[in-house]
Amino acid sequence: MTAARSRLSRLREAMRRHGVDAWLAPTGDPHLSEYVSARWRTRAWLSGFHGSAGTLVVTQDEACLWVDPRYHMRAERETAGTPIAVFKLGVENVPDLTAWLQRALEPGSTLGLDPATSSVAAVRELEGHLSPGGVTIHGVHDLIDEVWIDRPRLEPAAIVAHPVELAGEHASAKLGRLRARLGEIPATDFLITALDEVAWLLNLRGDDVPMSPVALAFCLVREASVLLFVHEELVARASRDGLPSEVEILPYDSIGAYLRAMPADATLLIDPDRTSIELHDAVRHTRLVLASSPIQGMKARKNAVELAGAASAHRKDGLALTRLLHWLSTTEPTGHTEISVADKLEELRRDLPAYRGPAFGAIVGCGPNSAVGHYASDPDAPQRLDHDAVLLIDCGGQYADGTTDTTRTIVLGRAREEQIRTYTTVLKSLIELSSATFPKGTTGQRLDALARHHLWANGWECRHGIGHGVGSFLHVHEGPQRFDQTNVIPIEPGMVTSCEPGVYFEGKFGVRLENVIVAAPAPRSAFGEYHRFETVTLCPFDRDLIDTEMLTRKECSWLNAYHLQVREALSPHLEHEENRWLEWHTRPLHPRNEPDPAAPPS
Repeated sequence: MTAARSRLSRLREAMRRHGVDAWLAPTGDPHLSEYVSARWRTRAWLSGFHGSAGTLVVTQDEACLWVDPRYHMRAERETAGTPIAVFKLGVENVPDLTAWLQRALEPGSTLGLDPATSSVAAVRELEGHLSPGGVTIHGVHDLIDEVWIDRPRLEPAAIVAHPVELAGEHASAKLGRLRARLGEIPATDFLITALDEVAWLLNLRGDDVPMSPVALAFCLVREASVLLFVHEELVARASRDGLPSEVEILPYDSIGAYLRAMPADATLLIDPDRTSIELHDAVRHTRLVLASSPIQGMKARKNAVELAGAASAHRKDGLALTRLLHWLSTTEPTGHTEISVADKLEELRRDLPAYRGPAFGAIVGCGPNSAVGHYASDPDAPQRLDHDAVLLIDCGGQYADGTTDTTRTIVLGRAREEQIRTYTTVLKSLIELSSATFPKGTTGQRLDALARHHLWANGWECRHGIGHGVGSFLHVHEGPQRFDQTNVIPIEPGMVTSCEPGVYFEGKFGVRLENVIVAAPAPRSAFGEYHRFETVTLCPFDRDLIDTEMLTRKECSWLNAYHLQVREALSPHLEHEENRWLEWHTRPLHPRNEPDPAAPPS
């Protein structure tokens, strides 16, 4: 019996004991985090699928996993040989989770879930769909503990101060701005559950979640005080001294009891997408205001110090990635694997100033694997690199002054016509968005369409969002702004967002290119205020995959200016041979019908 079969069998036994007909296992911890510590990887433990997003439902007869397009192929691979059916969202005739539950659960059935890791918004949406059909939702606190006998324990790490020299603003000033926003809502109290929001607000950092510098914490902001619920023994003395005097530190596990004892006349703001149903039920006796966290927007608009840190972090990370690309150009591809490439990148980063580790596990996919959106190499059977294949490298780093996220696709040898055409089209999409000027109030949804223009013209589609917010030595994925087909948040100056168009041909190859761009003011016109983007990522594109006949004069000018920026920033820090390679790959492009007089170095 496979591990998955055995675990599902134990789960079904526990479901019968608790009177549960179906069990819902989403991705998340008590803070509804994207990346979670080992203890909270329940869905991954049950199914074998380790992607950062996905939802598993188990009944007595079926086990079904829903994944978005980023994980279609990976989910199939990681659940192969198990009784789990993969439902690929976005594929025609594939039902979504609620539609499937409506059909699968009979009147009188019970859907069970862990109330500590299920959001208010998700549970309320499920209730709206299932209650009319006679299905009830039941929170069971200890069911997974009965099944997962050797479940990892929490191992919280030290909590340290994030100096104002890097944060750019004192915690007391942030609290003042936050309380002003609460007064507008209005609310007297605000429960903060998202780890990156607590970290940003109080200028604290930790190491409790892999590849995210955050500490396990809840925070309750009141009119005249702030309660910080953490593993108090791990708060360094310097961190305590750096907190505003109004901050009181309480035990992490006391949050529930404190919320249940809150006065009934408190007006408490909670974010339904970021608050568990367990904590919601603890304060349902108060006057609740359910709304998005105001910290999201405050945190997204980076101050001058954070923007300088983002530029510094990308300059350092660009140096490591450029050295990696040079190294790949000087070695025999078949002598390396996808995993050895990721290891080499980490080696090149290790001695960079203020480097704190990867922001996520590097995605290195060769040939057909480059077409898997969020691919993960198999450590037990590492894929060797192939001649004339494309290699996709998506990587990010955590630096004390910023967080990076960069993707480059290169060719290992001679480029084929279809590879060149695809790469150049994706590059045109990146340039289209990166060079945009747009009126104040323009949303991520509208800009997403701008970036897809060249893809759609070929009958292609990018099956993921074009971009997401990037934190400041925090989460590599943050909001509220995104470039996708539903986001209605205006893009404002100071927002740091990825630009990552991609096209993937299953079983063949894929191309994704990613820079991080910063929204900034543009010259005002007679029609009002306008914004533009500045690129902070510094890494060359692969000249062997660019068809200049497909580029306009404007696109060539943008690319030449960008490559000049890359060369001037990185050259002083490179060795002689690395510099020669960089000079060749960043030499000026000539628009269509104009010859390129340059010749490669001998």
